[in-house]
Amino acid sequence: MRISGLNSGMDIDQIVSDLVKAQRIPMDRVFQQKVKAEWKRDAYRDVNTKLSRFRNLAFDLTLQGAFQKKTASSSRTDLLTVSASGAAGEGRYDIVVEKLATAARVTAQVDSAKLAEDGSFEQDGSFRLGIDEENAQTIEYKAGETLEQLAARINEKKLGINAFAHEGRISLTTTATGKDAQFVVDQAFLDVFGGQFKEPVGESGLGQLQLDADQSGQDAQVTINGLEATFSSNTFEFNGITVNLLKAEEGTAVTIEVKQDVDAVVDKVKEFVDLYNELVGELNKLTREEVYRDFAPLTDEQKEAMSEKEIELWEEKAKSGLLRSDPLLNSILSEMRLALGSVVEGEGGNTSLREIGITTGSWYEYGKLYLNEDKLRAAISEDPDRVRDLFTANGATDKEKGIARKLTSVLDRQMERITDTAGKASIPYDQSFLGNRIREYESRLADMEERLIRYEEQQWRKFSAMETALGKLYAQSDWLYQQLMAMQG
Repeated sequence: MRISGLNSGMDIDQIVSDLVKAQRIPMDRVFQQKVKAEWKRDAYRDVNTKLSRFRNLAFDLTLQGAFQKKTASSSRTDLLTVSASGAAGEGRYDIVVEKLATAARVTAQVDSAKLAEDGSFEQDGSFRLGIDEENAQTIEYKAGETLEQLAARINEKKLGINAFAHEGRISLTTTATGKDAQFVVDQAFLDVFGGQFKEPVGESGLGQLQLDADQSGQDAQVTINGLEATFSSNTFEFNGITVNLLKAEEGTAVTIEVKQDVDAVVDKVKEFVDLYNELVGELNKLTREEVYRDFAPLTDEQKEAMSEKEIELWEEKAKSGLLRSDPLLNSILSEMRLALGSVVEGEGGNTSLREIGITTGSWYEYGKLYLNEDKLRAAISEDPDRVRDLFTANGATDKEKGIARKLTSVLDRQMERITDTAGKASIPYDQSFLGNRIREYESRLADMEERLIRYEEQQWRKFSAMETALGKLYAQSDWLYQQLMAMQG
């Protein structure tokens, strides 16, 4: 039981509060250490996110495909368009488009006996339809439904068939082109629309629909460098070149030219340089940030006395310099600079970034790279394999490894070190160095909070005992006073 200062006239609540506040000072220091450890952990994780982004780009440059970009052009884009993969052979090709590939198409009219006067189906029914037996599905129609509704239902089934109905007739067109495009139906379909099977109906109850010559699909016919060729689709590939036929014009040769896509390689290398400079700038800023030692993390009690803007400005100062002169970040910067400045040994001789137009700025720019695009374009045009090997080479020794491979190795190792130090947000139980330290602070805070509660209760017991003693003393004094007064009377 707590007794206020009724007998002593003292403000016991304030006295105990002040005593507890004094005892809370060491606890607040531990709390601030915990918060700073959390901030530092988050700062490291943010660095790891940035490193991961750059690492992924560096890894892309270890792949030869990044340097084997090809571009293809067509002399008649109204007849055909082209694109080229990295495997496309450089050179010129002449193509004559003689025929385009077409789809199979059939039009039919519903048996009038199955329709009501308004053109809708008179009774419920169903039939099976598809482009082959394996994928054929049952199509249902109901009394009162129109042919347009039936066409919509066929389209919903995604059979590889487009249906369109109008004024009692329906058109079915295969999405696939070529002479092998076909329709597979059952007898119920023929009962509704009429027609004949190309082959007798088998055990599946399905057969191929007989089509006239003008209904059957046909292959695309082209002549490539004097050789005739057929394709089932108007989009086909040869020698790593993808061709999209748009129009047939017999006797007209379209010239296709395939060459190295210098712009794509330059853009990739430029992206690499820009992202590296961005990363180096951010890391250098972190290692050189000013430390404001007078701005410690705020406690909950301190925050209550401040506005949100004041808290924001205070914490901005308090978080500044968390990674100043950090050895881990300095190690990352140093190893990246060494990897970028190294020479790659190969069969054609030694190569470095400087030879393709990538140089390092002055010492006070802390490793910033500069790219001479003209020199890079010239290097790619003259010897694309040498530029590729500078980044992608995977030799037996470190000196024979490409720049991108060295960087990827450095970043993987350093990211693992940061993970050991600060953990990952995606890991449920953080066992990193800072994760363990934060748990230690939390354990200490729990113990100190418990001791503080006991201390507060102890102080209240003391003051309550004092108030009780004073109460008894005052009672005795009153009794004696009354006795003395009685004796005098």
